[in-house]
Amino acid sequence: MMKVFIISAVLCIAGPVLSAAHRQPGGPYTAIEVDPFTAVQGVTFPADYQAALVDDIARETSLLFKTVIILRQGQAPPDGYRVLRIAGTITRFKPGNRTKRYLIGFGAGATVVDAQVELADASTGQVLLYRQMGGMTWTGVAGGDSKGAGESLAKKIAKFCNEARLIDSR
Repeated sequence: MMKVFIISAVLCIAGPVLSAAHRQPGGPYTAIEVDPFTAVQGVTFPADYQAALVDDIARETSLLFKTVIILRQGQAPPDGYRVLRIAGTITRFKPGNRTKRYLIGFGAGATVVDAQVELADASTGQVLLYRQMGGMTWTGVAGGDSKGAGESLAKKIAKFCNEARLIDSR
């Protein structure tokens, strides 16, 4: 009888302590880190497009999630914030054609991008969600070229985060 009591007492004390050690803090993420997207071998994704895409993702997520802190790769989050890392790989990039956009319109000459997007816990590196997003067309014109290209993909990524309910959207 005493053995059962001691074992029960040890399990009551050790159980919550052991599970707390493997548990992540509760609640959704309160900060987002947007990393530059890389390209698979054989796909050329210019550096200015990479920077524009990171900026667009940061902008779209900040519009959708008003209270979330947006971090750049390598920035440390404030204490107590859970960080969701958004990263990806460009699997196809077809630069647009400005002449076709002007002469034909209706999406002709748009930049096309396919990407694999990964949402991960920044502190553990654990991948939470992974999705192939393809056929993104960029039709915006910035700096004389279609770098507004990141907007469609950025909006889709922000929507994906919202649907998964990973981010605190107070």
